[in-house]
Amino acid sequence: MHAKLPTWLMAVIFTVVFVAVVAGIYWLVGSSHDSGSSAAPNAAANAAPANGGKASPMQKYIEVVGVRFVEDPKDKTKAMARFIVVNHSEADVSGLAGTVTVAARTDKSQVTAGSFTFSTNLGPFQSKEMTEPLNTALKIYELPDWQFVHADVQITAPQQ
Repeated sequence: MHAKLPTWLMAVIFTVVFVAVVAGIYWLVGSSHDSGSSAAPNAAANAAPANGGKASPMQKYIEVVGVRFVEDPKDKTKAMARFIVVNHSEADVSGLAGTVTVAARTDKSQVTAGSFTFSTNLGPFQSKEMTEPLNTALKIYELPDWQFVHADVQITAPQQ
């Protein structure tokens, strides 16, 4: 003859087993995702000033924000960076050019996702939305979402 477990005890046992299974799956998926991101290729090196270490005087006034990644409409295997360049100065900037290194921020590390270059003209306190090809070894679905992206801009021109 089999002894029956009370219903409340069966509910507690089932809940504990269910939570353990879900936690195990979460841990496995999380650990495999972390190891994949640390092995991601470093697609772009940190940009150095083009004139041998002397930074552009515009460096502190130019900001690149709102970086998002989209598929290249002409070639679905390539990615494009869509972003906004902001001039925080009172100066009219002609021939502005820069290199942007894009990194993905996580709780544990920062991994370079790619880089792109841009060139434009900006008036005082002006901003401009731009789209440029992204230099990366990652697929579009492997790139970080916008809220995890950090853009490091290095102004290459003008070098006044």
